[in-house]
Amino acid sequence: MKKIKTTIILLLLSITAQSQYDFEQYSSVKYQEYDDWKIYDWTETKQKINHTISINNFFTDGDSLTLQLTSYTVDNKKSIIRVFKNTDQTQIMYEIMNFNPSNVQSEPVRIVDINGDGLKDIKMNIPYMGNGLAALNYRIIYFFQTKKGQFIKISFDDKMNENRKEYDFDTDGNYEIITMNLINYDNHNYWTFNIFEFNSGILENVNCKANYPIMVQFLKKKNYKITDKIKRDDMKKHEIKSPDNID
Repeated sequence: MKKIKTTIILLLLSITAQSQYDFEQYSSVKYQEYDDWKIYDWTETKQKINHTISINNFFTDGDSLTLQLTSYTVDNKKSIIRVFKNTDQTQIMYEIMNFNPSNVQSEPVRIVDINGDGLKDIKMNIPYMGNGLAALNYRIIYFFQTKKGQFIKISFDDKMNENRKEYDFDTDGNYEIITMNLINYDNHNYWTFNIFEFNSGILENVNCKANYPIMVQFLKKKNYKITDKIKRDDMKKHEIKSPDNID
């Protein structure tokens, strides 16, 4: 009986180990999450909606951070992102994504030092609210904090069914960002994963760190295994230099 139990445990451990993507073997970030958005809907009077969230003790000096997202309901204007340190506006940025209460509140704001410089960064996942595979369409927005307390915004289109963490492939403290695209190759569809790293103000492709990109066949069931239908050298033909629609 003891031998049977041991066999079952080993089998379950084997299944669990296989039920993850290749990159999930590496150390990942640990977020602080915030979702206390305040919504100001001025659609009827000003044709815009404001979404505001404040995070106490965000900066190294203990000051608070407030993000204010403003989207317009007419004229298809770009959205405005304002940054406040305490009550002082310190920065204004623009985003092609339209923010509304449904997509802003669908996921928390995630705070973590991604690039290992000791400063807190911000991550937002904003869905396009589609159906079927389109429900996986997200706009990913990163705010990388600089030593002057300002932010470099990098946003791009991606696909995900849940938040995809950042992983440290080479244990240097700068966590890599993994993107996912759906690619058709030889009459099959594959989820294709590329690796990027934030360096000197830009996202740099660093697939060379782990023999990426990798491709996982899209099936009508959960699948995490790197496909054996395509040689790893051939997968490199599907490398992307930057994420889709990066801004």
